Amino acid sequence: MEAGDFAAAADLFDDLAKTAPDIVAATHARDDARLCRTWAAKGYVLVPRGDLGESTVHSRAANERTIDELAVLYTNSVFYGLGTGAWLAIVTKPDSVAAGILPALGLAGASALGVYGLDAGTKLRYGVPQSMVTGMYIGLGEGIAWIAWNQSRFRSSESWSGKAVASVIWGGASVGIIAGGLVGTFAGTTPGRASYVGSAALWTAALVGLVTGGMAPENDSRDDTTWLAVALGLNAGTVVGALTAGAVSPTIARVRFLDLGAIGGALVAGGLFLASESESDTAGMLAVATGIGSGLAVAWFATAKMPRDEGAAKSSASWTPSFALAPNKHGASLMVGSAF
Repeated sequence: MEAGDFAAAADLFDDLAKTAPDIVAATHARDDARLCRTWAAKGYVLVPRGDLGESTVHSRAANERTIDELAVLYTNSVFYGLGTGAWLAIVTKPDSVAAGILPALGLAGASALGVYGLDAGTKLRYGVPQSMVTGMYIGLGEGIAWIAWNQSRFRSSESWSGKAVASVIWGGASVGIIAGGLVGTFAGTTPGRASYVGSAALWTAALVGLVTGGMAPENDSRDDTTWLAVALGLNAGTVVGALTAGAVSPTIARVRFLDLGAIGGALVAGGLFLASESESDTAGMLAVATGIGSGLAVAWFATAKMPRDEGAAKSSASWTPSFALAPNKHGASLMVGSAF
């Protein structure tokens, strides 16, 4: 049993039960045999705690973020700070290079410090850091897609200025961070579910955009039609991902394999198309879309038996009100109490 050979241990415990000196010892041996058979049937293994590194199990049980999640949030907070500095430089148009670079560096540090402040004391809940990162990238994608649609639609002075473009992109990422944090905190999530929503949004937008661009007539409105499809696909993918994340409940590792399948499919299909030396944009976009869809399908079925991440255990406590009357010199007082 200590060596992890539970099937053999179960047989040995059965033998011990037959030769046990009394009924108590025999019962203990049979219980151990039953336990070993259960562990063997479920494929359990014994692993030293030190080999696990960051204990995800503990984080789920305590509803606390893991170190890995926090590291991802810190990294992306630096990117957000640098992006904020770039937005500020575009809006203010500083007179020197230093005046443009130094605020960006300061904002990168301030963003990381902000993450520290959010996590100080009461740690962020399990899945919330990844939810914030996913929200940032979905918001960033929204800003880029709608800007690209607007700029391709109005190829004249009616298109937005550089300040407006930068503000929309930065604003989308900022709103996404806040929305992701709120959803993760109040609705509950896991790192895998949050990442799954982001991947669903990304690949849906890519597929819809490529198919639309491949099938749209080759005229002046092709670009804006394609970018409009990308923007709408991003929204649709976000909604579908959010609605199905709980049912799928993937680990973040499974989501990464799904992303790898999509990327691999796109590279294979795109490479084969280039090797064919075809000059048809329509065929190229449809080929890449087929590759992405095929790669996702293969990765989905290949990872179907990976373990699920059910998230932090929900508390079974509930609010139970109680009432009592206490006499006083004026009559009585009504006291209301509760237990959680």
